[in-house]
Amino acid sequence: MTSTHEFPALTEDEKTVLWIIWELSRREKGPKSQEIVISEKLKITLTGEGIKKLKMISEKNIDTDSTIKSLTTKNLILFDGSELKLTQNGSELGKIIQIEQQSNWYNDHLLKCANSKAYALFCEKVFGKNLLQFNVLDMNQLETLISSLNLSPSDYVLDLGCGLGKVTEYIQRETGAKILGIDFAKDLIQWAKDNTRQTKENALQFQVGDMNTLNFPPKSFNAIYAIDTLYPSNIDDLDATIGKLKSRLKPKGQIGIFFAQIIESAEQQNILTPNNTKMAQALKNNHLHFTVVDFTENARDIWEREIKVAKELQEMFEQEDNLDICKERIADGERCLFRIDNQLQKRYYYHISID
Repeated sequence: MTSTHEFPALTEDEKTVLWIIWELSRREKGPKSQEIVISEKLKITLTGEGIKKLKMISEKNIDTDSTIKSLTTKNLILFDGSELKLTQNGSELGKIIQIEQQSNWYNDHLLKCANSKAYALFCEKVFGKNLLQFNVLDMNQLETLISSLNLSPSDYVLDLGCGLGKVTEYIQRETGAKILGIDFAKDLIQWAKDNTRQTKENALQFQVGDMNTLNFPPKSFNAIYAIDTLYPSNIDDLDATIGKLKSRLKPKGQIGIFFAQIIESAEQQNILTPNNTKMAQALKNNHLHFTVVDFTENARDIWEREIKVAKELQEMFEQEDNLDICKERIADGERCLFRIDNQLQKRYYYHISID
C-alpha cells in the first residue's frame, strides 16, 4: 500500500490501539445493539471502554485512555460522540500496520507449524494428507478444486495467498500445470522456495505479492484460485479485486474460490445463502457467472476433527514448545463450530468460467 502522506511516529502501544480500531471498524455491527461481536461471550462498542475489554489490551497493559488521547492529537482517530473513528491518515496508517502485524504473525506462526512434527501429524489425521494446511481444506475440497479447474500442463495458473506452498506444490504435481504462488508474507515465500521440489522448466514458482495490486499483464493466466484468502483482512475492495482477477485471465479462463461467509446476527441470514454472500455479490457486480458447492457440513466435520486431534496431540505439541499452535487450533475450531451451529457461518466453493 502506497501513500503520499508522511505519518507521525508511533509507540508500540499506539500501533496496537490504532490497528485494533482499524480492524474493528471494518467489522459489521449488530443491527440493534451496534455492538461488535468479538466472540461468543464478548461483544463491545468501538469506544475506549469497549477496547479495554480486549485480551490484547489487558495482556500488554496498555493505558488505553492516554493512548487514544495521543492518537487523537496526532489526527489519526476521533470520537464522534458515540464511537471511535479513523481519520483518512489513521485509516491509511492502520492498514499499513495491519499488513505488518498480519505478515509477522503468519511468518512466525506458520513457520513454527512447518517445523513441527506434531503439526505434520495433525494435518495427516485431520485433512487426510499433510500439506501444512492452516484452514479447513481437506482432500475432498482440494480434489473438487482440481477437478473443476481441469488444468493441463499447458496452463499457467496463479495461486492467491499460497502460504508455505505445499498445497500449490500438490496441485502442480497432480495437474502438470505451471503455477505461480504469491503471498505477502516474505518468510513464507522463502520457505516455499526452499522446501518445495524442483520442477522441469520452473513449473512451480513463488514470489512476494500483494493481492490488492496484482501487477500482472492482462490475460496472463489460464486459471486463478484463492483458498480462504479473499477476506477483508487481506483485500481493500473485493469488487475491485475480482475485477482485476477477471482482467488477468485469458479467454475461457477459470477462477476457483473457497470462501467462508460470516454474519453477526440472525437478521443477516439472507447474506448466508450462496447467491447472496459478499463473494457472490462481487462476482455478480463483475458480470461473472458461477456455480457453487456448499462445504459447510464438511467444514463442520473438519473443525470437530481439528479440536479432537489437537487435544489428542497436546502433549506432543507441548514437548515441542508449540502448545500455542495446539491452543490456537482448538480455539479457532470452537469459534467456527459455534458460528456454524448458530447459523452464522457458511463455507462455499465458487467456480467461475470466463467466456
